[in-house]
Amino acid sequence: MTKYEVIDYSMPRQCGHFPAPPINYPHMRAIVCLFKAKKENKARFLPPQLESIEFPFDVLFITEYPDSTIGPYNENLILLYCKYEKTFGLFVMNIYVDDDVALTAGREIWGYPKKMCDITLSPIQDNSVRGTLVRKGKTIIDIEVELSEKAPGIDPTYLIKAFPLFNLKIIPDVEDNSKPALKQLTETRLEWPKIYDSRGLDVKKCNSEYSEYDICSELLNGVEFSGGFYVECDQILPNGKVLQNL
Repeated sequence: MTKYEVIDYSMPRQCGHFPAPPINYPHMRAIVCLFKAKKENKARFLPPQLESIEFPFDVLFITEYPDSTIGPYNENLILLYCKYEKTFGLFVMNIYVDDDVALTAGREIWGYPKKMCDITLSPIQDNSVRGTLVRKGKTIIDIEVELSEKAPGIDPTYLIKAFPLFNLKIIPDVEDNSKPALKQLTETRLEWPKIYDSRGLDVKKCNSEYSEYDICSELLNGVEFSGGFYVECDQILPNGKVLQNL
């Protein structure tokens, strides 16, 4: 982990909670599972500025970062395939982390809608990998995949380069509860400069326990998975850009 001190960038100002981008993630690993979200959920959860695209290309990531600029942590993302004007991308519907620095940096810089959660991604055992998320006593995601020695059907580097991540960044107003102080549609483009391992996968099971605090069960139960890939790589998270001030 890199030591840092940023004044008037992140709170508290005397020793900021997180550094400015880029954030580097050497030798991370992830399962990337493709599925088709229910049409009614995409209509309900996508912001009006994003157009829903009906295609089995919504994405569930579970990622292990053994090291990064802000330290080690684990992460999960649920992404909905969509379009902003003429740009195709993935809206970050849900994202969970198990580290407070990752939580605050993600929310305050890019607008990632992060929550805290207990996350595990198992080592490869008998050609399988299992990912679990437990939050407030509920197993909101339990997914098991079987790896293939064949190359994945989609190039991981292409996926990252071709499809930016869209976020709806919302900062509450300290005085007026009827509207946020800041509301922006943002875009971020991850970079995977080096791939160490990449394999195809099949989803063997995916269960999500109902929780009144999370909507994973509504998004994932009963959906159709269409493969995906396992990857070990280096990742860079750069600054993003504002698409719209809303």
